[in-house]
Amino acid sequence: MANREKRERTGRVGLRQQVLLAALACSAGDPNAIFTAEELLLVAWKRDPAAWGLRGHELEHPDSEKIYKEIDRVSVAGRNVRGGLVGLGLLEQIRQRTYRMTPAGMAVASEGAGADPSVRGTAERALADAVTTIISHPVFRSWLQDSTTPKHFRDAGYFWGIAPGTPPSVIRTRIVDVERTLTKALAVLNSKHVNEITGKAGKVLFERTELERALQFNNSIKDRFTKDLSILQVDLS
Repeated sequence: MANREKRERTGRVGLRQQVLLAALACSAGDPNAIFTAEELLLVAWKRDPAAWGLRGHELEHPDSEKIYKEIDRVSVAGRNVRGGLVGLGLLEQIRQRTYRMTPAGMAVASEGAGADPSVRGTAERALADAVTTIISHPVFRSWLQDSTTPKHFRDAGYFWGIAPGTPPSVIRTRIVDVERTLTKALAVLNSKHVNEITGKAGKVLFERTELERALQFNNSIKDRFTKDLSILQVDLS
């Protein structure tokens, strides 16, 4: 009876959210944890064999093509997103078929249907840590003092966490990750109807104005180094 009720609850959760919930389970709330597509599939299949099982053998075998489809061809508002969940900035591809959750992905997963409410605090802390890393970055702090900086693409790359030889797909993911993290943090502020997030002892972790300025900075350097990104074949459209 309990298993049937669990399946019924899971059945009301969209497939994309099921993948994110599986990723959340694989990562155990650690944004640095990595996992494979196969591990995602097994977790999702155990939760909902009907959705992730091999046709005609749903209870015996999972179907890997189903998880690949959801990872690679995610659709938003009727449009396929380049790179699927990675393109959305919810997962980061570490190597072929190996991923980690981004802080924004953890937050989205924890707020969606089927998530354990107890993980929301963990996801928000991970998001706050990621935001702190962005807004404390020396390249961003320098821009706050002098908006003509950075003058060289290598400094923008330092901010985005990329280096010479980084594949175009990874560069795109890193840039999207910054934008998604900041946008998700703003959404958290809006949902709480506050202008700042505080940590232990009331310490302010980040404020709305810092997020808005960081987004402005990210857009600024994307525009400033459009030519460099084009040479590297990085498509941000």
